[in-house]
Amino acid sequence: MFDITMIGIGAMIGAGIFVLTGLAAGQAGPGLVMAFAFNGFITIFTGMVYAELGSAIPEAGGGYLWVREALGRSQAFLAGWMSWFAHAVAGSLYVLGFGAFVHLLLTDYFGIQLFQPIDLLFITFGPEKLFAVFAGALFAYINYRGAKETGLAGNIVTMVKVTVIVVLIAFGFGYILGNPGQSTERFRPFLPRDFGGVFIAMGLTFIAFEGYEIIVQSGEEVVNPKKAVPKAVFYSMSVVVTIYMLVAIVLIGAVSVTPELFSLAQEGAASGGHGATNLPPVPDDIADAAVWEILGHLGELGLARAAGQIMPYGTLVILVAGIFSTLSALNATTYSSTRVSFAMGRDHVLPDAFSAVHPEKKTPHIATALSGALIVFMAVALPIEAVAAATDVMFLLLFLQVNYAAIVIRREWGDQIDYGYVMPFFPYVPIIGILTKLALAVYLFNYSPLAWYGAIAWILVGVGIFFLYSRSRVRETEAKEETRLIAEERSPEERGYQVLVPIANPDHAEQLIRAGSAIARRQDGEVLLTSVATVPDQTPLSEGSRYADEQRELLDEAMQYAPEDVPVHQTVTIGHDIAKSINNVAYQRDSDLVLLGWRGQRKRMSDYALGSNIDTVVENAECDVAVLKTDGTTDSRRVLVPTAGGSNSDLAEMVAAAYVEAGSEVTLFHVATDRDVESAQSFLEQRQAALAESDIDVDITVEAGEDISEGILEYARNGDFDSIIVGAAGEGILRRVLFGEVPETVGAEFEGEVVMVRKHRPVQSAVKRLVGKWVGKGAKATNLGE
Repeated sequence: MFDITMIGIGAMIGAGIFVLTGLAAGQAGPGLVMAFAFNGFITIFTGMVYAELGSAIPEAGGGYLWVREALGRSQAFLAGWMSWFAHAVAGSLYVLGFGAFVHLLLTDYFGIQLFQPIDLLFITFGPEKLFAVFAGALFAYINYRGAKETGLAGNIVTMVKVTVIVVLIAFGFGYILGNPGQSTERFRPFLPRDFGGVFIAMGLTFIAFEGYEIIVQSGEEVVNPKKAVPKAVFYSMSVVVTIYMLVAIVLIGAVSVTPELFSLAQEGAASGGHGATNLPPVPDDIADAAVWEILGHLGELGLARAAGQIMPYGTLVILVAGIFSTLSALNATTYSSTRVSFAMGRDHVLPDAFSAVHPEKKTPHIATALSGALIVFMAVALPIEAVAAATDVMFLLLFLQVNYAAIVIRREWGDQIDYGYVMPFFPYVPIIGILTKLALAVYLFNYSPLAWYGAIAWILVGVGIFFLYSRSRVRETEAKEETRLIAEERSPEERGYQVLVPIANPDHAEQLIRAGSAIARRQDGEVLLTSVATVPDQTPLSEGSRYADEQRELLDEAMQYAPEDVPVHQTVTIGHDIAKSINNVAYQRDSDLVLLGWRGQRKRMSDYALGSNIDTVVENAECDVAVLKTDGTTDSRRVLVPTAGGSNSDLAEMVAAAYVEAGSEVTLFHVATDRDVESAQSFLEQRQAALAESDIDVDITVEAGEDISEGILEYARNGDFDSIIVGAAGEGILRRVLFGEVPETVGAEFEGEVVMVRKHRPVQSAVKRLVGKWVGKGAKATNLGE
């Protein structure tokens, strides 16, 4: 318990407190105490989320693992992409802090004067950034070599920096207790920049509170993690918040505005250095200057300069401790950012080069080089305040995903997980965590728009990479993990267009193969029959072949209905889930259309429209889908095709054309609910002419009516039609639509065969799946058409 708690304390009391305290004091004034307290308060909510998930799933990977399990690989990619950037930019913050500390140490204590800052295009390159580049390159090389900070060295650095902070607090309170009047006066006014300054200070220093993530990452190495991890999270946060508040009190109450500090602040304001942005100007008269204003203009050197007043050799002590602390943090962030990008390469969501391991050093050298380059680039290109804000924005957005993942995991699998700690007031705790993190991230735009622009640009680049490159590789990985094809028998002839026909019931095989073969014949294609043998989740797919005998016999029997003029292949599929397995086979075999059988019963009392397997296949298929109501029809002489235009109706007409070539009589039909029969007639004549160009002869009929479903059913029954082929209704991004009210009503109530078809639209499908992860299920659409 002590060791893991110290890991959390050491991670939180890191370089951030040495670098960011002066910047934050300039924003909040004496309200810095409140900023630290509020940050501790809102961090508690996400801390409880991490405590719960860390106790239930104490595995390496932490937030990335939870997001992947709860929200899928697409959200996990975004989480990993943001995590890579967040850790790398945190490294940029630490190298900039290191550069500032080393430069001050050399000039003030060794009398070494270096070159003046140089303007290069859109950046200013000074000695601080030269040292920052050196540190970033050095630790990238160290990580390439495979050396890392040992446990003993890490403990020594942690003890040194905690000891330095505690000694600083002790000296500061000695002064405050000896001079209560002067110290109290420095806290007036308490909120010189109102609550806006407090919120900005909270955003700037948020990175100093995120060390509980490290505790969870260490969960696998802890004895009894279900009890130890939650306690370590809360113990470490309590200690750290207390220390931070005491530092803020000392920084404001024990420091006076001396001529030296006043002069240094004026120099910083004049040069625009030290991250002195979004601050009021330094007063002309020293008597009018407040301590917090001076600290703000001293920027990342604020704590070091103030320490010189608080204790003997205070500036030197803080500089040395800050140098060791920033280097320790830099080593950790270089290592973690490298490992995140390496893991994404290993998961095949980034190019394989990211997962390449050096043959001699046994380290991910390319991932290390790219992470180091990102650290150095951000340090050189952005001022320190923008780097700090960008780091906080990315971590805040990352924690949004983790909070939402906690809600999904509790609701979906809460009764199956053995929690060591359960957060109270679910789901309000993670919801508050989401809202507070989002509000803080958005408010940081007022401080550094540049940080937000950088974060948005990085996210957009990641989204582009995912859709253009990673998505297909993720899909390949999922298909291999979830489904295994065995006992495959290929026809001697193969063709480009493929109809996938899953067979589950031998009584429906003839009807499905007849329809699938007709479509394949029309498209000069082939048919792939498959039957899924499901195995328990606990059973590896490699052990699933013994479950497949029944499926082999089923497909062998179904082959008697295969026509001679269409190639028909068959494969037995092993999987944990029927619907996922069907979609995986369609993806792996590049099928163009999946034809499913349906018994004609709608699921009105559940979340599913036609059934769990059919709904899942239709909503997630990456190709066209047709659902055939299996009524036993083996010869469809008369076929009715209700149409209102659009891509789904076009697909219905293609299937109808296949039926025509198989000898059926087809009628295109439209119900004119607006009584505009002439326009509807003109539309059907155009569709009739288009089909005639392909030597497909069809009849057309228009009926006026108020109810589309009833109009279709009445005409089909009166006309003695055997089959109805209908396209899906219009789809909305925020509405859950399978085929729509009209097609599903017709499918359920018509006594003969019904084929419902839906055209695959990749962009809209991807957006719907993405939105569905966050919004959930909505109402069904009710209109026939697009």
